[in-house]
Amino acid sequence: MGSKDFYIIRNLNGEMEMLMNYLREGITAFLYTMPIALIVFIIFTVGKFLTKRKIEFKPLIMLCQYAWILVVIAILKITGIIGGDFGTTSIFSGNVHFSSDLFGEGLSMATLLNIALFTPFGFFSSIVFKKLKNKWIYGILIGLIFSGIIEFLQSFTGRFVQLSDILMNTFGTFLGYEIWFMLLKLNLKSKQKS
Repeated sequence: MGSKDFYIIRNLNGEMEMLMNYLREGITAFLYTMPIALIVFIIFTVGKFLTKRKIEFKPLIMLCQYAWILVVIAILKITGIIGGDFGTTSIFSGNVHFSSDLFGEGLSMATLLNIALFTPFGFFSSIVFKKLKNKWIYGILIGLIFSGIIEFLQSFTGRFVQLSDILMNTFGTFLGYEIWFMLLKLNLKSKQKS
């Protein structure tokens, strides 16, 4: 085994270890935020009832609304917005870590994780927000805006802000949006055949 082979194996081991750490962190964040998301969902549902004086009991839609709230809160937790150490000292001292280098590290595990993290956001957003139904551009815009806000807020926590993260998060949102609409089209075709 040459030194190049050893380097590749060591690099793969490092990538796998990083993946496992991110997966553990992600699962922990989802478990941690489940009760918080439930409380937010209950408040949202009660508020909707109080303003409309009626509530439609559609279990699948309600489950998707809860899942959307859970995904949003989990993303905010994973990205350090919830529980982050906010301060303005890093900005005023010029200590903001920003990279506009697009894919300087290539297609890394972190890039794939950014896509995977935002795919459920796009999927559930297209179910929860019915206006997204026929306009694919909204699927891109909602991911772009949400990701841009997260990256902006990360500059106050001392975390690294990357333009490629915004693009990958937006792509993940659009991918989730497209998965939902592919499933919707398949469902309509199966109903038409019946």
